[in-house]
Amino acid sequence: MRPVLVLPEELVLDLEGHIALGGEPPLYLVAQPALRARLARRKARAVTGDPEDPAAYRRALGRGRGPLVVAAPAGRAGRVGAAVRAGLPDAAVLVVGDERLHVPGAITVPLSAFAERVLQPELERAHERARVEKIRAHFEGAARVLILMQDDPDPDAIASALALRTLLGRNRTGAPICTFGTITRPENVAMCEILDIDVEPITTREMHGFDRVAMVDVQPSFLEERFVEVDLVIDHHPVEEPVRAHLRDVRPSYGATSTILVDYLRAADVKITQRLATALLYGIKADTLGLERGGTKADLEAFTLLYLLANHNALRRIERPALGEAALDALATGLARRRITKGVFFSHLGRVATADLIPQFADFGLQAEGVEWSVVSGIVGEDVHISVRNVGYVRGAGDVTRAAFGDLGSAGGHRTMAKAVLALDRLVPGASGSADPAGCQDRIVQRFLRALGGNGRSPDR
Repeated sequence: MRPVLVLPEELVLDLEGHIALGGEPPLYLVAQPALRARLARRKARAVTGDPEDPAAYRRALGRGRGPLVVAAPAGRAGRVGAAVRAGLPDAAVLVVGDERLHVPGAITVPLSAFAERVLQPELERAHERARVEKIRAHFEGAARVLILMQDDPDPDAIASALALRTLLGRNRTGAPICTFGTITRPENVAMCEILDIDVEPITTREMHGFDRVAMVDVQPSFLEERFVEVDLVIDHHPVEEPVRAHLRDVRPSYGATSTILVDYLRAADVKITQRLATALLYGIKADTLGLERGGTKADLEAFTLLYLLANHNALRRIERPALGEAALDALATGLARRRITKGVFFSHLGRVATADLIPQFADFGLQAEGVEWSVVSGIVGEDVHISVRNVGYVRGAGDVTRAAFGDLGSAGGHRTMAKAVLALDRLVPGASGSADPAGCQDRIVQRFLRALGGNGRSPDR
């Protein structure tokens, strides 16, 4: 099938040399001999003819099959397109014109689409590149750069930290990736081992040994530690307090911080290696549940790019780490204690060695039939950790979690996922030191259902 492109006359010379239909340079059909002569001087094949005459197309192509570019005079693109359909009934026709143009049997593209599909993305890329250059300039000359994550970093944080180090052109010595805590979830441990990502523990005192401090997937107000001034914050979580940093890029609309770093890498023309692509892809998958929650167009585009570059064998090994006996026992306890009320899956795991199983089981809870919310809790040390998940078309998880537990401790999150960490004796007075105090789950259920069914204000104690 011969391809035919109908263009406004004023665009023909601008686009000549940049058009290849069907993989080969086209023949140009133009009404003005002067335009044909100018095209000929550029070594382009061109003939003259009336673009509104169906026979002109048959004469121009003879027994050839195209491709063909037609110069359409202003205001005549509709009639020209109709003539093409009549003269070349088996042609695939694309017509470029104004907003109101409609040619039966042809695909029509308004001129504004060039701005929307070509100029706008490139303008956004230019904006990202300017941001990258500003970041690089701020970190240039610094002997040691600290890249800091949250206390128990997740795949999105780990991948983002690795990507930032790549963007800055640093190595492990010049820009260590650090956390105040440790990595606990089996998938995250496997990610670091399989992809050879070094994550080091750090203290606030040790931070003074660095010339620059960058934070990824976290904000200063999220951490209990108080430390030196931060140079850079890159995050996708909602802002709870003003972000104090020399440079900041916080995008709550994004599903993952990894997506922001992919934007940076692409804008700066930095090669994304297979190892880095695998890490970033897992970061996006983990935070958006495979683009099922909180994903945006930017996340989808980044996911598509990384999917083609990643090592999927390594990814499968990361996503399916072995579960030990302690983990299986905790999950068995969670299933035995499950309670489904008003479309909410509740479960209390009791005391667990680490908090990593709690969000993992909360994700699992959404699979229960008829469930729109999953609320899973567990006790770690003297704190109660509560993970909240929802299906995405209900009230924001962060708002409901904050209303339910914000008066007792830290609480908040995104539309589809949230977390609360409360002192045990604030939830259940006098329960400090108890293995698993009675009434812990009941209080969580009562508070959450009250917040879910109320007006968004914190419930009474």
